[in-house]
Amino acid sequence: MKKILGVLLALALGLSSVYAEALLKKGNAGNLEVEFSNPKGLTVGMNKISIKVMDGAKEVKDAKVSIVASMPAMTGMHAMEEKAEALFVGNAYMADVAFTMRGTWQISIVVETKDGAKQRLKSSVNL
Repeated sequence: MKKILGVLLALALGLSSVYAEALLKKGNAGNLEVEFSNPKGLTVGMNKISIKVMDGAKEVKDAKVSIVASMPAMTGMHAMEEKAEALFVGNAYMADVAFTMRGTWQISIVVETKDGAKQRLKSSVNL
């Protein structure tokens, strides 16, 4: 019986990742427009997140971009936090972010432009 339940659980988790909804969120970090996405949708485990930064109609390619995904402490569970530096690849900044469990994660994307100004976008995602 335990084996059957284990197989059903694995199947359910596998199907949930197959049918995960694509992620696309936009917002403002100061005067910058920030868009972050993942075409496959976010799942538990490692996820590649694409981040585009625009200053008006101009794409920002020379900034330092980082992302922090966090989940606050809950009863019987400690707070979790994952930090990643994004690298500019092709036409977007790319970051690998690990989500250790399902639930609502707070996202903070910090863009530091070459003049030293830091702008922050705060958002959230649900797994």
